[in-house]
Amino acid sequence: MSPAGWRHQLLWVLFTAVGRVGRRRSDRYVWPVAVVLVSTLPAQMMLPNMPVTEPVRDNLVLITALAAAVAVPFLSRTHPQYQTPIPTEYAAPVPARWRRVPLIPFWRRVLTRPNLLLELLLIRVGYSAYQQVRLAATGGTISGGRATAEHHGEQIHAIERFLRIDVEHWVNHAVVRAGWPEEFFDFYYTSFHFVVPLSVLAVLYVRRPAEYRWARSALGFATVLALIGFWAYPLAPPRLMPDLGFVDTVHGVQDFTKPNYGTLTDLTNQYAAMPSLHFGWSLWCGLVIAVLAPKGWMKALGLLHPLLTLSAIVATGNHWVLDAVGGAAVVGAGLGLTYLLSGPRASRPREAVAGGAGTQVTGNDEGRGEGP
Repeated sequence: MSPAGWRHQLLWVLFTAVGRVGRRRSDRYVWPVAVVLVSTLPAQMMLPNMPVTEPVRDNLVLITALAAAVAVPFLSRTHPQYQTPIPTEYAAPVPARWRRVPLIPFWRRVLTRPNLLLELLLIRVGYSAYQQVRLAATGGTISGGRATAEHHGEQIHAIERFLRIDVEHWVNHAVVRAGWPEEFFDFYYTSFHFVVPLSVLAVLYVRRPAEYRWARSALGFATVLALIGFWAYPLAPPRLMPDLGFVDTVHGVQDFTKPNYGTLTDLTNQYAAMPSLHFGWSLWCGLVIAVLAPKGWMKALGLLHPLLTLSAIVATGNHWVLDAVGGAAVVGAGLGLTYLLSGPRASRPREAVAGGAGTQVTGNDEGRGEGP
């Protein structure tokens, strides 16, 4: 039977139910998860909506069927790891300050790095879902969402004036008058939001796999909490408050007579300002680097990133100061949830920590870190 047959493509993915792929136990989930995602989700959630990916994206089901038929390295039943895959290494439990921590006892701290393909799949699908929810969280219709968001913007501005921290207008116009700081902060705002977090995750994955799991879980929790904030409290950033006179240095002059501000609203939710994930993700990067970096100058450089990001989001008129406070709150909550659910990070040297399977931990597989 041809794997390219129109009605018979999915028959080939039945191998996911009976076939086993990968010698490690943790690798066994990759192929079934990939097939389920390809078979149930829109292709745009699997691959970016870019011209170069269209041939693959538009034929994902067919490619998956062909892969199952001729490419996926299924293990034979006589293979030594078919019945007994290489077990996952776990760190020894670390006592917590509170008796009921961790809340999920079976969420043990894995020492080895996760399967890269599975991580990339989940990151891509998770980010696509984040984009969809963020775009949908507009507080009702476009016009109703705008009115609500601007009302919330007035609330935030009033609170900042009461606290005497309403520096956004002064900073924004000072940067515009100075010239070169405007270009610098525009570049920093648009360039480092994704590059730095992805770079931190990549370094942790390669060099510190156990810490990667802990950091990745905290970042995921923080992002989910931020989505709740976008949905519950749509907020117009300073640049979209018509009467306050801010200069939108990144996007250019906006036509306030158009409810959707042109094509920007088709690409992203303009009212997803509280909490600021620009600052939240940068703070996560800074804290992770400060905790894990071996040298002082690395720690200082890591902590400089959230400071520059805070300056950029205020200078460009994209966030209120209190948005950054909200971003710090969700990051703190994400770190707290990771600790609460899976317990504290181990503090003993790597060579002293034994895995749950009785194996000695050496090299980069440190006895620290948490998460599934």
